[in-house]
Amino acid sequence: MAALLAGATSAHAQELQKASTSPPAAPPPLSPVQRPATSTPPGDESTGSKPNDASAEPQIEFWGADEKDLPPEVQREVREQLKSSPPPGSGGTTPAPRRSTRTGAGENEIVVTGQRPRGSVISDVPPERTLSTLDVRAYGASDIGELLDTIRPQVSSDLGREDNDPVVLLNGKRVSSFAEIAKIPTEAIERMEVFPEELALAYGYRADQKLVNVVTFERFGAGAGELTYSVPTDGGRNTIGADASYLRIAGDTRYNFDADYDRSGLLRESDRNILPSLGPTDARQFRSLLPQAERLAFNGTISGAVLGNVSSTLNGRFQASSSRSLLGLAADGPLTRHTETGVIHFGTAHNGQVGKWLWSFTGNYDRSRTDTSTDVVGGPGTRSEAQAVNSFADAELVLSGSVLKLPAGPLFMSVSGGARARDFEGQSLSAGVERRTKLSRDSGAIQASIDVPIARRGKVNFGRLGNLSTNVNLGFERLSDAGTLSTFGYGLTWSAIPGLNLIASVTNEEGAPTVEQLGSPLIETPGIPTYDFRRRETTNLTRLLGGNPGLRPDDRRVARIAVNAQPFPKSDLSVSIDYVNTRINDPIASFPIATPAVEEALPERFTRDLDGRLLRIDSRPINFARSEQKLVRWGFNYTRPLGPVSETQKLNSRVVGGGETGLQAALPPGARIVRPEAGSAAARRVENLTSRLIFSLYHTWRIEDTVLISQSGKSLDLLDGFAISNRGGSPRHEIELQAGAFKGGLGARVSATWQSGTVVRGLSAPAGSIPGDLVFSDFGTMNVNFFVNLADRFGGAQAPSWIRGTRISIGIDNVFNGRPRVEDANGATPRSYQPAYLDPLGRSISFSLRRTF
Repeated sequence: MAALLAGATSAHAQELQKASTSPPAAPPPLSPVQRPATSTPPGDESTGSKPNDASAEPQIEFWGADEKDLPPEVQREVREQLKSSPPPGSGGTTPAPRRSTRTGAGENEIVVTGQRPRGSVISDVPPERTLSTLDVRAYGASDIGELLDTIRPQVSSDLGREDNDPVVLLNGKRVSSFAEIAKIPTEAIERMEVFPEELALAYGYRADQKLVNVVTFERFGAGAGELTYSVPTDGGRNTIGADASYLRIAGDTRYNFDADYDRSGLLRESDRNILPSLGPTDARQFRSLLPQAERLAFNGTISGAVLGNVSSTLNGRFQASSSRSLLGLAADGPLTRHTETGVIHFGTAHNGQVGKWLWSFTGNYDRSRTDTSTDVVGGPGTRSEAQAVNSFADAELVLSGSVLKLPAGPLFMSVSGGARARDFEGQSLSAGVERRTKLSRDSGAIQASIDVPIARRGKVNFGRLGNLSTNVNLGFERLSDAGTLSTFGYGLTWSAIPGLNLIASVTNEEGAPTVEQLGSPLIETPGIPTYDFRRRETTNLTRLLGGNPGLRPDDRRVARIAVNAQPFPKSDLSVSIDYVNTRINDPIASFPIATPAVEEALPERFTRDLDGRLLRIDSRPINFARSEQKLVRWGFNYTRPLGPVSETQKLNSRVVGGGETGLQAALPPGARIVRPEAGSAAARRVENLTSRLIFSLYHTWRIEDTVLISQSGKSLDLLDGFAISNRGGSPRHEIELQAGAFKGGLGARVSATWQSGTVVRGLSAPAGSIPGDLVFSDFGTMNVNFFVNLADRFGGAQAPSWIRGTRISIGIDNVFNGRPRVEDANGATPRSYQPAYLDPLGRSISFSLRRTF
């Protein structure tokens, strides 16, 4: 599908090794065009050089088609090309500047324009991280969705409410939804760039998610099939999966079809070392830790240039899923719950250009239906049932472009406007009582973002400041059920020296509760083991789940300072440091655990009998009064080949797609294809060039994390003695580590996470016991994955046809089978905090067989 094209100089033979997947490409050399240059009028002494001084070298600038400075690495490439191949009329020397009648010009100036690398974003904000095809290949991921999960620490953000997944572009353009591109195989990726959250504003998104730009090969065609199987080493549940996909890319034309199926078995309490509940009957075989689940999905995308330079995409997705769980024993027999969900999605995206303005239109329609029934096994009929139907449609138009040219560069503006409509219908029947909910929400939104360049490196005015720009953004959203909500933000981006970037931003945003949080049907679930912090005992109680129509919009203020650095230009090492300060008024949250502080603030949510035993909790979502959080997150990423690679190899190697046809077209005149023999020096050079060592480490340090449940209550310090989550308080420290190696078709990847322990203090003391703490121990997990590309390992281009494009993977999740540990002051573990409740699966082993064709 792709090949690695390696060359030194015209005096050396070109070397080529066919690759079983698509490696990365350094952008092809640009073809700069010399534009009319300007020089200082005679007699102007501000330049520091005399007129007609032959020794004064002119300043050279490189602009893209959008009149913005090209990235530094592209500028270096163009300079080298100009040295060896000067523009016409230069006489083989540095282009001579032409005189201009413009007054006030500083130094001699030559402007060279060239095209940005294909698929680039509409900004000169440098990426925090760029993955080449060879980097992507080293992770052993099958598609874009799996790749983003694999590198989650590098693409996640701490600025959003809950969902910190990134915004994803394809070839620098918006897509209708992530479902459109999630199943694109990684073999089709030419490069992938990770940008800071602020760049999302240029594409009409909020600045609370990182932006990932995936660039595919211009020509690609392949099908892929994959079979997966996983099983926990403690037994009790296995999962099987199958996936088949086909992708074809020819310029702007793209076809992508995918079918995906998986099935997981039921895991009961009796399959783990769960202590039985108090009572005459052992009900563990009638309660499930994980449900039996089944899912089938189909996805299809068609994209192409329909009207001139307008790129249009149509995407459709259908998914059906079902699950069955066991809820324990009732008076008339075992309880079981069945859930069936059907989802349909249609999306479209159109991207084009009018003059200097780029425009993008996206539209989506989604409909889901969920049916839930709770029955007594072998009983006469349904005990309770619920149904929820959710429909959503949206349309959005984004315009972006240069408004005017300032001394430091163009002033860039992005304006977006959209409309959304959501309908939600829910009904439930329980104990003969029927409840119906029907909600709708229509909204219109507009957002504007302006980037103003203040200084530009190399310019006369403020040039010594480096690259400095500011951003202001403002948005309004009118909701039919919540009024008008606003967003206002501002920020500063500064690069004092190449390889060092600082971002400071402040965002004030109002957010409404979702329709589901407001109106989901009420469902009562009996027999849930819950720890009662007041009585210090575990009881099986009934929880009420569903929507809360009394929820209010929240109001968030997020301040951020971020530093990104590449300290060594010749090394692929990047370092990032983020400080985030978040304050939220009326935050919307899931209902917290039953601590005395929570029950004191929300007594109406708890039901107890005359003896004080907890019987029922209303677990619908709530508004806290306020929350505050301060944290620092720092980390680094390092990548290098495994083995010596000369600078000549790095600079004269790139990847081409399109199979043999694309390869022949990419060969320069006089080049020839050489397939080195296995074990030869040439083969080792290619093997070193395509190998990778990857290391990534991120550390999150929470400085403050407090929540005020009600205005009349006290502030709870989640870092010191209080908790609102079933997993305890907030860990002060979290570490995420990734390491991987790939060479000669063999790959290995290790990922590990660790978080510090927390404590819940001041538990109530029932008669005969003493007050104490509930200690949540620190906890870490490690996952490993090994894979082999058979053709790379056994024969390369001469490998048998039946192993070409075949990859075998073996993974172990939770290598040490560790689970969180919770103990009280006496060293005992409460029944509801047994390790298997907190992590039912434990260690599991997976196997996958994948082949491209």
